[in-house]
Amino acid sequence: MIPGSKQSEDMKARKDETKPPFRPDLESEKKVHCGHCGETYKEKEIKWDAVRERWVCKNHPKCDGSVLRLDIHQVD
Repeated sequence: MIPGSKQSEDMKARKDETKPPFRPDLESEKKVHCGHCGETYKEKEIKWDAVRERWVCKNHPKCDGSVLRLDIHQVD
């Protein structure tokens, strides 16, 4: 993991128990769209991949889209 990257910021925030900017709201009913697989679904369906240590598309491992606001964007 690259220091200062969005993933490292997310991991630091997880340890500090603060909410990082790229973590999805797992209570949210807002819709997101994955730029990799093209599917639109609820933000709360985004999954945490412990192996890659990042948030990934709900269709992972079939889809390699990851990180809210990079590959996965809010629709509404």
